[in-house]
Amino acid sequence: MPSATVVGSALTFGLAAEESSLTTQSVSVSNKADKKEARDKQGVIVAVAYYNKTSEISIEGIGSFSNPVTNIGTSLALSGTFDVAGSIFIDEVSIDHSNEEFVSTSISATSYEGITS
Repeated sequence: MPSATVVGSALTFGLAAEESSLTTQSVSVSNKADKKEARDKQGVIVAVAYYNKTSEISIEGIGSFSNPVTNIGTSLALSGTFDVAGSIFIDEVSIDHSNEEFVSTSISATSYEGITS
C-alpha cells in the first residue's frame, strides 16, 4: 500500500499488492452473470435467474510477464483481495516495448464461479 495520508472519508487509496510479478499500475474486476427472465401471460417479468457468474479481470503493469505464450489458458492467482469466485484463467497477455518507455504488460483473465481447480 502506498504511503499516503487520506483526509476526510475513509477511502482506499492505491493498490494493496503487486500482481503477477509486475509493478502494478491498475487492476480492474468486472463481475457479471447470464440472466434469464420469466414472463407471465401478459409479458410482465415475474422472476429472474442469474447464473454462470464470471469475473473479467484486467491487470496493467510495468515489467514483463514471463513466457506469455505458454501461459494462455493457465490459472492465475491474484495477490490482492477482489470479489471473484472460482478459478481464474489467463485469456490474453500483451507486452509493449518502446524506445523511451519501460516495458509494460497487460493481462486479461476470466474467473469462472463453477470451476474450482
